[in-house]
This record gives sequence, structure tokens and C-alpha cells, in this order.
Amino acid sequence: MLEALVNPGAFFEKKSKEEINLKTSYAIIITASVLTLLNVVILTRELMENLLNFTPIVAQRSLIAMGLIVVMLSVTFGWIVISGIFYSFSSLLDGKGNFTRMLEFVAYGFLPFILSSAISLVLITSMCLFTDFSINDPYYLEKAIMKSPYMIASNVISIILALWSANIWVFALVYSRNLTVKNAMIIVGIPLVMYVIYMVYLLYKSLI
Repeated sequence: MLEALVNPGAFFEKKSKEEINLKTSYAIIITASVLTLLNVVILTRELMENLLNFTPIVAQRSLIAMGLIVVMLSVTFGWIVISGIFYSFSSLLDGKGNFTRMLEFVAYGFLPFILSSAISLVLITSMCLFTDFSINDPYYLEKAIMKSPYMIASNVISIILALWSANIWVFALVYSRNLTVKNAMIIVGIPLVMYVIYMVYLLYKSLI
């Protein structure tokens, strides 16, 4: 597992000679999902008292439960969507290889996301302890969260670790779709640039 983080080329080269096995991939995605859920639960618990204090208890619990289900499924959905995008683009560049193999390898790119979520968990918990959220207006509450130094730090870390994930995905594509490193970088670079632009925009908004 550590080799996938520090030397993904050698890691996937060895994995490509083994039988397809999604057990580790499922474990990575489940771990990432649980950490994402914990982040949302901590923040939601802090905010809902102010935003939903005039809403009936049953409606509050239903809304929160639906939101948590969506969050829990979002990482799995992201894994499948990212794999589908990579598979489609790599097909345009004459990529060859099993989709299941690529799905297996792409999951390892979520390892930095696990680290990012763990760090965010600490930062969000700190933010909830040391930030005053007694604001009933959702607009100003959102601004207070975005301008929090804890949230800014979390976003910066997310950008850095997204680049780490991208490096893993490049080699995941090389060995699952039989691509050159150049073509794999082009495919991974398209969604990565879009993500980084979005995150930089959020950082800009939080600093002005």
C-alpha cells in the first residue's frame, strides 16, 4: 500500500501481472467514505442547531439522514465516475485494457484523499470548537465557514493531495490501459486542472 503512494509506477507494474482483485480497492473507498461522513457529521451537528431550529424534529432528522446517505455514496459514485471518464478518454487515445482492472487501480488514487480527509477531520473539529456559528442567516454562516483559517488550511491541503492522487492515477492508467506516460498525464490533467481552478477560486473567495 505504501509503495502505491511513493512509487506508483513500480507498484502498478507488479499489480498488472496479478489477477484482478477489488478487495483492497473496496477497502480504500469504504475508508474514504467513512472519513468523509465523519467530517460532514461533525460540521452538520454544529450547524443544524442554528439553521433548522424552527424545523420540526422529524423533518430535521429526515433531512440529515438523507444528506448523510448522499455523502456516504458520494465517494463510491466519484470513484466510478472518475474511472468512467478515464476509460472514455483513454479509449480515444487507443487505450487497451479491462475496465475492472482500471477500476481496481484508480481506487489507489484515493489513498491521498484518505489522508486529506483525516487532516480535515482534525481541522473541522478545531473549527467547530473555536468558531462562533451562532448565525441564523445561511449566507453569512457560509461566509464565516469559508473565511475560517481552518477551512482555508483544509482547502490548501486538499489541492496538494489532489496532485498526489493525480500522480498515482497517471501510472494507474499507464498499466491498466497500456498508455504512454504522456497520454496518461493528458487524461488525468484535464479533470485535475478543472478541480484546481475550482479550489483556487474558493480560496480566492475566502480571502477577499
